[in-house]
Amino acid sequence: MSEKRITQQDIARKAGVHRATVSMALKHHPRIPAATRERILQLAEELGYRPDPMLSALATYRSGQQKHTYQGTLAWLVVHREDIDLKWREIDTYRLYYEGAQHRADKYGYKVEVFELGHNKLSPKRLASMLKARNINGILLCPQPNPWVSMDFPWSDFSLITFGYTLLKPKLHTVTSTQYRAMVQTMTEMHKAGYRRIAFVFDFAQDAKADHNFLAGYLVAQQQIGQPPMLIDYQWRDLKGFKERIEGMRPEAIVTGDFKIHQRTAEIGIRIPEDLPVACVALNSLDSELTGICENSFHIGEIAVERLANMIAHGERGVPELVQRTHIEGQWVPGKTLPQLSQPS
Repeated sequence: MSEKRITQQDIARKAGVHRATVSMALKHHPRIPAATRERILQLAEELGYRPDPMLSALATYRSGQQKHTYQGTLAWLVVHREDIDLKWREIDTYRLYYEGAQHRADKYGYKVEVFELGHNKLSPKRLASMLKARNINGILLCPQPNPWVSMDFPWSDFSLITFGYTLLKPKLHTVTSTQYRAMVQTMTEMHKAGYRRIAFVFDFAQDAKADHNFLAGYLVAQQQIGQPPMLIDYQWRDLKGFKERIEGMRPEAIVTGDFKIHQRTAEIGIRIPEDLPVACVALNSLDSELTGICENSFHIGEIAVERLANMIAHGERGVPELVQRTHIEGQWVPGKTLPQLSQPS
């Protein structure tokens, strides 16, 4: 005969508290005093308590069937730098992250409120105090405008999720797109269509913000077919210089991260795809005329809130010891800018 399973009621009797207090303590709920929480957690460990997976699954199912009432606020934290005023609402990817987060937060009974540092004299310590006073336990950290950013903030009292790879220190749990896989898939499709001399047309700073995943995928794909790389540091504000580099290299096609490139090249007399076939690995819409991968940034925002809500429920706060990266697959968009070559080069 197996030993009797230790229940939350057993822990409650031993601790001299209500079972609901035990349940909240096991979830690290902030309403339970730290001393009480630690005492209950210690008792649970001593008694050998383990959650019943079937009951946990049932609770999750029942929770999913109910309409969540308002639970609180999640912070969307934007950090402005002295050299860059981050107009994040004008960056399609960031705006879609935010809108996706809002959409999924509503399902969990949260709302998302924007907080900004750098536009005023508010210090990180003061902002953290304000968030704690309003019982805001979760922060969605908006991506940074530059790669390899370090930040000082009182992280320990909050559950935290960020996007992408722009934050170097501290390292936080991240939700992002599968940039390397998106590039490899796109290059594979370009090779199938007969293209070999493909130029990597990226703002190198944009690639750095993606931890060089785009460049890595491109280099691997071209190495596998024995083609040397063709790299162009693309600055859309210097379209004349871009045209000169394209005319000098004469690629058969380009792969880029600029989902507006077909609009910009029209200004310099380059027709897409007649003069220059194009694939884009960072499309912002499934309805794009460009061929490539839609990152589905709205869905990334949704998943970020799911991860954050789960961390809040389980009391996961502060900088994690082991960082988790949640990668969201993009979707292939056939588009109209990568015609099949009649004879592969």
